[in-house]
Amino acid sequence: MCNGTSSMRRDTQFMHEGRPSTKITILTLWQVPLTSHIANNMLDGKICDTVTSTILRLDADSDLSGWGEVCPAPHYLPDYANGVALALGELAPVIFGTDVLGVEAIIHAAEHHPHGHRYAKSPLDMALWDLTACTAGVPLYALFGGLQTRRLPLYHSISCIDPDEMARIAIEETARGIT
Repeated sequence: MCNGTSSMRRDTQFMHEGRPSTKITILTLWQVPLTSHIANNMLDGKICDTVTSTILRLDADSDLSGWGEVCPAPHYLPDYANGVALALGELAPVIFGTDVLGVEAIIHAAEHHPHGHRYAKSPLDMALWDLTACTAGVPLYALFGGLQTRRLPLYHSISCIDPDEMARIAIEETARGIT
């Protein structure tokens, strides 16, 4: 799958602890190239202007969905963007038919099938928590101790360019409230 969509499906029907459990039935992936408005100068003279983001949607038999995303940055991370879809495809037998309210159990099983590839499993972790929150009818932050702040800091990466230009950009962006 390159710059497209792939989807896998398994129909399931189970009961858990006296209630109908919500089972994962569809895993859909999109790989989206994200091109920056300016090229990013990396160390050792490397230039990066496009990264590939992999977006995951998990659908459950309850008609709810959970979303996750990973965007391995090339050149300085050991992660491989095209490996995300392959690893999640390998994980499909672990994912399908599982109760969405068992995030930790699913992630534990995923750690061993295939072993490693944590970057590829991060959108699965996000999507499972999102789907769990949807199933519980609460905002995602409620599962993690409640709303902590209404404002989130923004991060701005500065390209490896002339140090004086880097300093100028840092001052400019800090004045705008970006750290």
